[in-house]
Amino acid sequence: MKKVDLNDAVREPISGHTSKGDQPKWQVGQKWYKADHMGYEALAEVVVSKLLEKSNVPDLVGYQPVLIGYQNQELQGCVSTNFRRKNESLIPLERLHRTYHGRGLAQTIGGMTEVADRIRYTVDFVGRVTGLTVVGPYLTTMLELDCFFLNEDRHTNNLAVIRNEESKEFRLCPIFDNGLALLSDLNDYPLEADVYQCMERVRAKPFSQSFDEQVDAANQLYGSFLKLSFTKRDVSEVLGGLSGFYSPNIIQRVERILLEQMRRYRIYFEG
Repeated sequence: MKKVDLNDAVREPISGHTSKGDQPKWQVGQKWYKADHMGYEALAEVVVSKLLEKSNVPDLVGYQPVLIGYQNQELQGCVSTNFRRKNESLIPLERLHRTYHGRGLAQTIGGMTEVADRIRYTVDFVGRVTGLTVVGPYLTTMLELDCFFLNEDRHTNNLAVIRNEESKEFRLCPIFDNGLALLSDLNDYPLEADVYQCMERVRAKPFSQSFDEQVDAANQLYGSFLKLSFTKRDVSEVLGGLSGFYSPNIIQRVERILLEQMRRYRIYFEG
């Protein structure tokens, strides 16, 4: 397992955006490092990114496991390459909406009754201010992925676009930030708890607390997009590569989650 010494690196300030606190993060050159904070977030990042290599997702961030040395500790974590190019900034939709309308996106869509209206408003707003024409399919794919991998942290600060500060042109972000998928928060989903009951307790964001309700509404508006092609063997191989990095109990639980989701959502593996 790769090890990296980050004692001389400057830890990124806590953003306060996430509902569950922030992972310790460091940027060193063109690499981003993240350490586990509540459980096995790095495992979730690595597993999701590796499985999505066998999917129709066109643009995603790859993560690799790493041991991080920091302040006399050895932390489990992951590393990825910086996907922002020269002169580019990451603009969360929450901030983008506040810039144009004086209040956050979450507050605005929170006043809408129907899930479909919340999704449609978000897609129309982003398309209008950025000029991007594929926001609907992009957001739908994101919601389908979150549903399958049980990512509970896709709030409006974790949805973003990328802006070139010179040309002022926008582009969509690659798929990233899945650390709170697969029941990785061991505070809320302890290892000794029944995994299937935990799966039923996970709540979605940002348009509904129900993953299926979000996806159904987006599918009716824009169609279905996600296609997965990994197998049970692929799941075992990916997790096997992490067996010396995480305990057998964690590896076994994540495998059970993925196999159950593959059973529930066979539609993503058809065609």
